[in-house]
Amino acid sequence: MFLRLLPVFAMISAAFPAFSEENLPCEVTPDETSCSLNFACLGDEGRWYKGRAIGRGTGVLDGVTSAGAVCIGMWTNSNAVNVGQADFTCDDDTAGTVYYLLQDSETGTAIGKGLTTKDAPIQAWSGEHVIEFLKKGSLTDEAHLQCGDHSIPIS
Repeated sequence: MFLRLLPVFAMISAAFPAFSEENLPCEVTPDETSCSLNFACLGDEGRWYKGRAIGRGTGVLDGVTSAGAVCIGMWTNSNAVNVGQADFTCDDDTAGTVYYLLQDSETGTAIGKGLTTKDAPIQAWSGEHVIEFLKKGSLTDEAHLQCGDHSIPIS
């Protein structure tokens, strides 16, 4: 899988500046391609991912995990069975697939589930208004990821 994504990594590295988990730019790119933030829980032990999905209909994604691993991948909003799909690999050998089957009617946030190649569950959220979605139900008006028993503040 990593070899298949190697050209994507080269393209991302050339097109976008380096980022850290605190500084993840997500604006409309110079060619007016869409950019949306995405977040995921990787397993149930509080490990998470923060990144961005770039493109319209299909595209690339990149981001970092809470452990600092850099991840890259590809996504589509309609795969062979007409559901959204994201495939990713990270430089710590974490890889996986997420299927997006739900969309929040208020914010438009895509909600997905999947598995890593080591069978750890993935829960993911992506969209232009994903922060607003993750603030729902918060008493402090902060967005949180609920990864198993761990609540991770992201705003």
